Formats: sequence, C-alpha cells, structure tokens
Amino acid sequence: MDRTQFTDRYSAEYISSRTNPKTVLFSKLQNQKARNEEKLFSAEGVKLSLEALSYSECEYIIFEESFALRGGISDEIAKRARENGVKIILLSDSAFEKVSSEKSPQGVIAVVKYMTTLHVCDGFEAWQKDRRIIMLDEIRDPGNLGTIIRSAEAMGYEGIILARCADVYNPKTIRAAMGGVFRLSAFITDNGAECVRAMNSFGRRTLAAALGEHTMTLGEYQTDASDCIVIGNEGHGISREVLDECSACVKIPMTGLAESLNASVAASFFMWEYSRQR
Repeated sequence: MDRTQFTDRYSAEYISSRTNPKTVLFSKLQNQKARNEEKLFSAEGVKLSLEALSYSECEYIIFEESFALRGGISDEIAKRARENGVKIILLSDSAFEKVSSEKSPQGVIAVVKYMTTLHVCDGFEAWQKDRRIIMLDEIRDPGNLGTIIRSAEAMGYEGIILARCADVYNPKTIRAAMGGVFRLSAFITDNGAECVRAMNSFGRRTLAAALGEHTMTLGEYQTDASDCIVIGNEGHGISREVLDECSACVKIPMTGLAESLNASVAASFFMWEYSRQR
C-alpha cells in the first residue's frame, strides 16, 4: 500500500512537516502543562493504542508513515479507529520522530482525552463507596506509579487514591501501567489526610504500610475487603499528616537484611495478600 491508498482508505490526513501546528501540538503533550491545557495525553505503542481505542475516548490515532504502509497490525488499528470515528493522522517519519517520546518507537500513538474516571478533590464519599481501593501518598516516580496501577487493576482493585503523586498522564506512567490507567478509576487529591479521615468515618480501616507503636504483620491478621492500604513515598515513606490519621500500621514480613522494599513491590505484596484472602 502506498501513502495515497492509505489516506484514501482510512480518510487520514497526511502531515510531512515537523513544524505543522498538529505536529507541534502532539509533541507538546510530552509536557504536563500542555497536557493539562489541552486535556489530552499520549498512549504510545501498538498495545496501548488498541487499549485506548477499547477503553477510552481517543481524539487521534497517529501513524508513522513507514509503519502504516507495511500493513498488518497498522491496518487493524486504522480500521478500529475509523469505526470509532477517531481522526487518523499519517505523519512522515521525521515528523513522527518529533512526536514520539520513545527511543525505539513502534510507529503508532493514540492521543486520548482526559478520562472522566479521574476525579479531582470532590465527590469522595460517593466515589469510594463499595470500591476495593488502595491509596498512594506522594509516589513521585512515574514508573512506580504506573506499575502500581497495573498491579492494582490486575488484582481486581476498583479504585486508587493518588495524594500528591506523579502525573498519572506522564508517558512513563502510561507505559508502565500497560493499559491499567484506562480501566482503574483514580481519585486525585492534594489532601491525603482528609481522605484518610473520611475513610475512617465511613467505617474503613486505613492501614499504613509503615512501622508504628503497634504494627501488624501482613498475613497474620484478618483482612477485610473494605481495608485501604496506604503506600508512601519511595524515599521518606508516608507523610506525617497522613500517617497520623491512619487506623494502624502494617508491615511485610522479611527475613533478609533489606530494610525496605520498592514502593511498587510493596504495594503488589499487599494487594496480592488481600486478593488471596478474598
């Protein structure tokens, strides 16, 4: 298939210039300020583009010319996009290089509208009701954040509270979440302590993954589906104002010499144990 056949078949717009306004817009989505202004983010690669078409509202599907014209999976993605009424853009390889945030791009990017499953600072009582949830406090590394989202979705969690965390729409977060961000509802807040107080008032136990005066050990207490585990920052743990509001502290039993675990690993241990005891 040549370029004209592709654009005619899929009603695609061809852009060759790196300075075209749309090329510039797409490249700016690597920046959080631009994402917030446009209410758009990028999900790059074959798997994430297919996930975005299935579980979110896509504004554009962008193809690298050399990838699109090879056919195969690019045709499948283009057909899905056309069926969904998504605008299809065919970029020259040079223009696509400017847009991509990957070192070895796969040749396709979904540009997705900010999701209504993300709630910011209001409606917390209704949002948390009857959900299996986990809370993250000041998780700053977008890779860790994405990995936890991926694990939470895989373990059947239905919500995640993000208190002063990395941007959920960061390309590294989206990549590490591997589609989980499209299916897991998130509540974003600047006041984690207020969320913990609210959960306590709703009858949930809020269990801080930290050491305290009376620390429980994972696997040695009776879990409850309504429990909310709180995972803290990679370096300094849970903030004092959040920790002070939690119902209790809980630790992962360890027999080696390591003093702590990576935040995403610790979160996965907790969620697996809770899923095992369901």
